[in-house]
Amino acid sequence: MRETLHIRDDRSLARLVERLADASELALDTEFLRERTYYPKLCLLQLATSDLLALVDPFAVRDLDPLWETLTSDVEVVLHAAGQDLEIVQRLAGTMPSRWFDTQVGAAFLGYGDAIGYSRLVERVIGKAPQHGEAYTDWSRRPLTPEQSRYALDDVRYLLECADHVRGELRSRGRLGWVYEELEEHSKRLRCPLEPEAQWTKVSGGRRLRGLRLAILREVAAWRERAAQERDLPRQRVVPDRVLVEIARRAPKSEAQVERLRGLHPREVGRSAAAIVQTVRRAEALSEERWPRWPTLPANADDPNVDALASFLDAYLRSRARELELSSRLL
Repeated sequence: MRETLHIRDDRSLARLVERLADASELALDTEFLRERTYYPKLCLLQLATSDLLALVDPFAVRDLDPLWETLTSDVEVVLHAAGQDLEIVQRLAGTMPSRWFDTQVGAAFLGYGDAIGYSRLVERVIGKAPQHGEAYTDWSRRPLTPEQSRYALDDVRYLLECADHVRGELRSRGRLGWVYEELEEHSKRLRCPLEPEAQWTKVSGGRRLRGLRLAILREVAAWRERAAQERDLPRQRVVPDRVLVEIARRAPKSEAQVERLRGLHPREVGRSAAAIVQTVRRAEALSEERWPRWPTLPANADDPNVDALASFLDAYLRSRARELELSSRLL
């Protein structure tokens, strides 16, 4: 029976860190909110080793640095669907864990599906059913209810056991090295997020734009990204994609023209209209050689024979992936 700890002050965290010092691996999960912020707002950390389970309350603990030092030391950190958890660690700790393992990625190399959920993996590997009822709870409210605590602890309760099973299967099939190669690619992407100047490629509706309009989209999308970061707001709350595309299409020359754009909140007009106009002017001053361009499609892109062949190859790929017990996306 593992001991359960609720960490709500710096002294308790220091004692926990001491106990984690000798661990070769530990399970980690986080609860956070992101609906109203650019950066995820950390609300809870869950940790597990072979002999303890712990909930760490970041609202109550003043200094989390000792924990970040532990998570980025030589210990192997085990996670499931690690992307956003690692984003939080990297931002708050200033670096990534030196060693980590993602059970979702490992399971994909065993044919469990492209992105199997944690509960399904636990049920399949261990035959137990973790708590489900608090997935969409408000983790920023205090005190946490007993149901919230149980749900949060379940997210790490079975994680090390799942990791042992998945790694064992991978090792027996000679695929464990493949997983760590894939995780290194994930680490590179997390360390090098998309620059503001590249955000135009992600704007919904931007594919319709060409030439100068696309140059304007690139500049206003970069401006929006920086504004969202500085104000810690979701980018869509600053300026929605559809409005960015309309700005690029209309190229407003004055704050009054910005004000007439449909879908831009009046408070945002007052705050950002001048910056939007200046950004549009900066884009219009660029020489044509500096305009962005969408990649050109190959000449046979619309050939129905190509579509038929692609469909056949996709079906073969999926069939072969099933035979190999490997995610088709990875294959």
